[in-house]
Amino acid sequence: MEELKKEELEKGKKVIEGPMIYFWVIAVIVGISLFSLNFGDWMRSIHIGPIEIGLPSQNSSFLFLGLYVAALVGLYIRKGWAVPVGRAGLVVSMVVFFPVGTIFGAILWKRFNDPLAKKYLNYEIKEETNETNLSGNGNENQKNN
Repeated sequence: MEELKKEELEKGKKVIEGPMIYFWVIAVIVGISLFSLNFGDWMRSIHIGPIEIGLPSQNSSFLFLGLYVAALVGLYIRKGWAVPVGRAGLVVSMVVFFPVGTIFGAILWKRFNDPLAKKYLNYEIKEETNETNLSGNGNENQKNN
């Protein structure tokens, strides 16, 4: 693991601030909804013929809260596993909080893909090399007739 300069640390921290704030807000909303018995009763479920559309049950809400807390812990202690856990949290928020969550999730997804954020979180960055098949035909062992 290479040591990062102070500038790189500050820039990486600045990039990750957006997802951190978003996860804090979502974790607080999910936490309040877990402790409030009447939260969302009017939209608990909608019946359209044989299809029932509604919010997740309370049991799965604990899983969502755990996912956001795990992402926050990973972001704060700068671990590489925070990137996939954070992406999973974004996907869950995109699905559960459909219109608003999808907009914020798409914007914040770019933050996790930023090279400075990956360096800050010590996430393994795979460098693309140009050594793979320079001829472009897909099979180097193929004989030309």
